[in-house]
This record gives sequence, C-alpha cells and structure tokens, in this order.
Amino acid sequence: MTGEYVTTGVVEGGKLEIRNRAALSQALRGMKDGEVLIRIERLRATRSQRQNAWYWGVIVQMLADHTGYTPDEMHEVLKAKFIPKRFAVADGNGEIRDELVIGGSTVVLNTVEFGEYCEAIRGWAAADLHVVIPDPIDVRKSA
Repeated sequence: MTGEYVTTGVVEGGKLEIRNRAALSQALRGMKDGEVLIRIERLRATRSQRQNAWYWGVIVQMLADHTGYTPDEMHEVLKAKFIPKRFAVADGNGEIRDELVIGGSTVVLNTVEFGEYCEAIRGWAAADLHVVIPDPIDVRKSA
C-alpha cells in the first residue's frame, strides 16, 4: 500500500456517501497507524488540462518509447487494459456467440477517476514493465 487512497462519493443532505466503501475499508486496513489528510473537493466533469498533459507527455510517451508502440497505439492499449468495455455478440436466439473487449473512453472520466486510471497504469508499468513513471508533482517540480 502506497499510503494514499483516492475514491469518490456523493454529498446529499449534508452527509457523505462513499461509493466504494469496501475498497476504502481494505485500503485503511493496509495503512500504518497515524494521522491522515482528508480532502473533499467537488469533482469536475472531466480531467484537467494538467492531468491530460501529464498523461500524454509523460505516461503515454514513456510507455510508447519503452514498447515501440506509437503514442496513439499505447493509449489504445492502456484503455483496453485499464478501462475495458466488453461486448457480447449474440445470435437471433440470444445465445452469446462471441465476446469482444475494446478500450473505454478516457474523455468521460472525471478528475478523480482519471487519477485512479493513471495510478493503475503507473503501478502496472513499474511491476510488469519495470518502467517507473514519475509522480505528476515531481514532474512539475523539475519543469
């Protein structure tokens, strides 16, 4: 556990409903005892321009360079791996004959969801590809 967990929720009538309470509980069990920072912010409809620049300029570019894919191809690979959209193809009787998986859309992700998507990619890149993608804060500091 990296010591950080991000999730979404909804405020209704002054009460916070956490969307994935089970995952939050599991994340908390994996943390060391001590103080934590709790930040609640209103979600924007889509990812920020800064997130988008980091995603394309750092994440996608580093992985494209490492794998030999073009940035657009790498983007498609990442979407299929981390936000898959599954389709079942059925015949006229409703029997499933084939299943397809394509990448979902990153455009519809809000800032928190896009951050979770990027963090999942960073974890996979480090564990499976041995590519360490810098944190966006570190990228901004060195710019």
